Amino acid sequence: MTSSRMLLAGCAAVALIAALLGALGLREPDMPPPPAPVPQRAGAPARHWLAPPPVSAPARADFVAAPRSPLYGRNGRAVDLHGEDVATYIARRNGAARTGDMRAAYEIYQAASVCAANADPLPAFAVAAERVQAEAERRRVQALCAGVSAVQLQERMAFLVRAADAGNRDARIDFFMEGPMGRPTDLDAQADDPQVQAWKRQALGYLQQAGAECDHFALSLLANAYDLGQLVPRDPRMTMAYAIAAAAARHVALTEAQLHARFGEELTGADFAAALQEGSLQARQDCPAGR
Repeated sequence: MTSSRMLLAGCAAVALIAALLGALGLREPDMPPPPAPVPQRAGAPARHWLAPPPVSAPARADFVAAPRSPLYGRNGRAVDLHGEDVATYIARRNGAARTGDMRAAYEIYQAASVCAANADPLPAFAVAAERVQAEAERRRVQALCAGVSAVQLQERMAFLVRAADAGNRDARIDFFMEGPMGRPTDLDAQADDPQVQAWKRQALGYLQQAGAECDHFALSLLANAYDLGQLVPRDPRMTMAYAIAAAAARHVALTEAQLHARFGEELTGADFAAALQEGSLQARQDCPAGR
């Protein structure tokens, strides 16, 4: 199965936002990446990592003064190189990152992820002009990435792990967003691959750590993970529990009527009550009053 060109954040994040919380009439959480496609339900084709944000056309074709489109990494976050090319940006931070500066390590990851995203295949375009613009943007990014080696592109994952292990919450989420080994991967086809299995365990741990800090996006990703059954075995009870916690992190209280409308067909009686209790406990633990 070929990898679909989807916004990285949309690969998993919006799957919860739209499918779980969107169905409950809640607004989407504020996230750095642009909006992504509506997620598929369980049983739909496999999810894949990943894609840079789509390039939008200017409002007018003759508007030559339009600003440059922002740069995005494979995690879907915008990256500011402060006017430098990627190789220079990395070189300025390399020494600090290798001697324990976790901010520099994360910044190197971000910059290298721009080049990694640019190397992924372009998606299909319905309008030829949009593909022309995307190809032009790709050439611009290729010029910015000149001098960045394949080794540096792969090493970005080591810098990302360092930042995540040091407590960087964004890095913990980004590790999940990158996918196994930082490459497009069919999780279903490679479910038995030892490296994929190791990545799943590590990604789950990072998401749980970020969720424990009341990060609504991480909690949403966890609910989505239990809904899709790719990172962990599918579990509607945990999906509902994390959906409750994710809503609580955004200071939104879900009513039982809303939860029944979303989960009532899969969870009835004791299972629904258990999920409700687990979600309330998760919300209190991850998001105590005042957070």
